[in-house]
Amino acid sequence: MKTLTKTHSWLFKLSLLSISILAMTAPSIAVANPLLEKTFAQESTAKIEMIATLPNLGVLLMIMFSTVIAKKLGVKRTIMLGLSLYLVGGLVPILIPNYVAIVVFRFLMGCGIGLFNPFSVSLMYLFYQKQELADMLGYQNTAQNLGNAGFGLLLGILVLFGWKAAFSGYLIALIPLILFGMFVKIPKEHAQRTGEKTVKQHVNGQVFLLALLLLLVFGMFMMITIKLASFVTIQNITTPAVASVILAVMGATSMFSSIVFGRLSRAIGNYVMPLAFIGIAVGFFIIAYSTSVVSVTMGVVIAGLFFGWVFPQAFFRMAQIAPANSENLSTSVILMGINLGAFLSPTIVNAIAKMLGNDRPQAVLIMCGIGFVVLTFVDAVYTLIDTKNHPHNLTKGVVKHDN
Repeated sequence: MKTLTKTHSWLFKLSLLSISILAMTAPSIAVANPLLEKTFAQESTAKIEMIATLPNLGVLLMIMFSTVIAKKLGVKRTIMLGLSLYLVGGLVPILIPNYVAIVVFRFLMGCGIGLFNPFSVSLMYLFYQKQELADMLGYQNTAQNLGNAGFGLLLGILVLFGWKAAFSGYLIALIPLILFGMFVKIPKEHAQRTGEKTVKQHVNGQVFLLALLLLLVFGMFMMITIKLASFVTIQNITTPAVASVILAVMGATSMFSSIVFGRLSRAIGNYVMPLAFIGIAVGFFIIAYSTSVVSVTMGVVIAGLFFGWVFPQAFFRMAQIAPANSENLSTSVILMGINLGAFLSPTIVNAIAKMLGNDRPQAVLIMCGIGFVVLTFVDAVYTLIDTKNHPHNLTKGVVKHDN
């Protein structure tokens, strides 16, 4: 097809991947919380922290409706609308330094992410197949981690000039607005597939199970980000500032590990996921029993290394189990599981820790490590059974199950 002749060029791939650099950047503004607390002294600490986490609600809401909106507007217009909302939601707080206004536009930013993020993955299934698809899913995860790590470092510099300067970092949205807008064209057949009433997308039980799995995974993994600073402080290992640097290293590690996902997938197929889980568990245990900065960093790096394979493997797996012509809806369900897990992480994990009688950071990290060990065995057994029923899924490209 003429519309697909340039999809293998690096310019097209970079343009397609560019929207992924924004996916994980919204919470990074938490670096400005101390300055925001001084500016909005009348607001509680919880309300200030909500500025960083509120976009998750917008993401969850719009992910549910992104496919419906795409049917009305078209996929590319929906993505461009999402990118525009992200940009506006990120920059308006600079112009209107009012708490309520900031909260409203942060929510709109999340809505923007919810509009474009599902398509950042589902479009991969349209343009690529088999090994190239696995490679691109790895690159997509790399782009997310690159955006997260790079944006975090950028905000670390900008915040030195005030919290308004930190919000100016969201000008980064201009990159995908220009690249995706200029160089990515959606084939007509895809527009028909997402726009015609004759095509009704649906989700099967396997997709819901995968979404539940990722809810648990992201709910537990977020504990590294949430608990590391308090852990190193309570254990008298180092300062929260050093913990922030260590977390940045984790993002970079995940980025580089995801680059080799394609080769790893070709070698061991769907066993990538249980391998990732056991590696993350090891990282959690090393952190929990650390007594020095070196060992904490080692544990965080190991966890980040193996976590870099979770996201691309999840969507590569989804391509195998999702019903035909339902990639967009299936992607939305998966992303809802991920975002819901991340959003509810502190509430659920801390509640379970309290039920077990110990909610100190070390105990929470150990509990999550045990959780990943359990997921390792569960997913390994599932993969073993599934491989016997669908042997092509182990080493080959995307092979749909019967639905």
